[in-house]
Amino acid sequence: MTRARDRLAEQVGRLQHWLRRPPVLDLPRYLRTAARAGLLRTGARHPLDLLRAALSRGVGVRSVHAIHAASAPDRLAFADRHRALTYLEADAEIDAVAGALRDHLGVCRGVPVVVCMENRIEYASVWFALLRLGVTCAHVSRHATADEIEPLVERSRGRVLVVSTATLEIALAVAQRRPDLDLRIVCVSDGHALPRAGVRVWDYHALVERQMALGGDLHVEAGPSDNVVYTSGTTGRPKGAVRDFSAFGALELLQILDRLPLHVGDRHLVVAPLYHSSGQVFTLLNSALGASIWFDERFEAGETLRRLSELRIDNVFMVPTMIARILELDDSVHHAHPTPHLQALISGAAPFSIGLRERAIARFGPDVVFDFYGATELGWVTLVDGHEMRARPGTLGQAIPGQEIGVFDDAGERVPPGRVGRIYTRSAQLMLGYMRDEDATREASLGDWLTVDDLGYLDEDGYLFLTGRARDMVLSGGVNIYPAEIENVLSLHPSIRDVAVVGLPDPDWGERLVAIVVAGPDFDAEAVQAWARERMTAYKVPRQWERVDELPRNPTGKVLKRDLVAGLTRSGVV
Repeated sequence: MTRARDRLAEQVGRLQHWLRRPPVLDLPRYLRTAARAGLLRTGARHPLDLLRAALSRGVGVRSVHAIHAASAPDRLAFADRHRALTYLEADAEIDAVAGALRDHLGVCRGVPVVVCMENRIEYASVWFALLRLGVTCAHVSRHATADEIEPLVERSRGRVLVVSTATLEIALAVAQRRPDLDLRIVCVSDGHALPRAGVRVWDYHALVERQMALGGDLHVEAGPSDNVVYTSGTTGRPKGAVRDFSAFGALELLQILDRLPLHVGDRHLVVAPLYHSSGQVFTLLNSALGASIWFDERFEAGETLRRLSELRIDNVFMVPTMIARILELDDSVHHAHPTPHLQALISGAAPFSIGLRERAIARFGPDVVFDFYGATELGWVTLVDGHEMRARPGTLGQAIPGQEIGVFDDAGERVPPGRVGRIYTRSAQLMLGYMRDEDATREASLGDWLTVDDLGYLDEDGYLFLTGRARDMVLSGGVNIYPAEIENVLSLHPSIRDVAVVGLPDPDWGERLVAIVVAGPDFDAEAVQAWARERMTAYKVPRQWERVDELPRNPTGKVLKRDLVAGLTRSGVV
């Protein structure tokens, strides 16, 4: 009852926002966008099958594979190192997974299913099956330990865990230490024998085969398709951000396609983890377009470049660290694996520094390189291409249609263009809240606005610039200093490969700026400091320089500054 009331309140809030600021629908423009992306060419061999799929599933996240199975049944949908599925086969497997989970494992709305595995076809099949059923999918990092997964499972109240042989032992450990959770485990066994003692484990493919043998159509009811992604937890325990993916429809797709060169039938490579929202969003977008999607279990720069070349990939999402590793490869490697088909190299999830942007544009071209601002909690907020990056260095672009950005001070008052404040957004794509954490949800809200505690400003033309996280701001000599701005400038120095700026306690200044750099053999701190003074106000120039072999980052590329400061403390630098 409480959940239904909360959801109704959320929908009323969205309606009120729409009534205040109804979207401007430029129909001719969106028709041109749809034509350019190939959405107006159905190519259906059996138009009645296409109509039947749309009528039975609706038009949205539940129906994309059914629609493409009717329009292009033989087109490759999914591929990984184990197998490949056409759209007809993928749609049938998604139906079978949904039926097996519902009919044999008791999966139902209101009881999340927890998924924890590497990038692979079965991950996508389970996720889309749950979206189809309207059952909440809770995504957990495949790198998590039993100690980390246990509280997430307990808080989510999920009773079914879907894993692979790579993550099975962790799931078994949780089930054995917490019999009170009554966990049921589904494992993609890859032919390995499954354990039989003490814990119930079902084989994924055996369940699918059994369900397919039973036959029959899957009945799909209208309603929410909740998705839970746990925040990266760089400052504390992860929080589960709940979003309703049934809110994504044709208009939201067109708003993205208006700025991003994605097309029906593209070829997409997934190297970012599927348990993170960015990997999910691009899998969902490309599935909506009937793309052929390859899943790689892990990123390795040379192998990824080879795959981009040999598979003739059209679009790929990478976190900035991945792009940096690709750019560090020798010219000979790039010449051996050219990427003429690549139309969109999209960065996100972590700061994409000006220096790294310039190197990426020089290698791939300004028409190919993109960056965006968004968050698990906020959805996709802005988009910027390589030309705008050069015209307005450091910008993350303007808000896409349907998104509104506001910058507010600590008193909750909106600040004028050019002034730094806390960034809030509002749209129909905001999360519903943090799973069973009303306090955290309330702290992130300002009326119908939501923030993830990023600081930044809008210029006069509505272009967004980030200056860092609120918790990372340094107060030195009574002046607020924003590390992201300094990191952007330092990233342009030829001897610096990677950099993070933090504040450490100082008896005279309160905090002093310290730059931790990954640098080449020609790095000279005094020379770099002199170079920085020519480009920044004196108080922004770091007073101390520390070299490390590598910056600690989480799987989505964000620098773990707490770990950096702790390491400096242990080494006696503080």
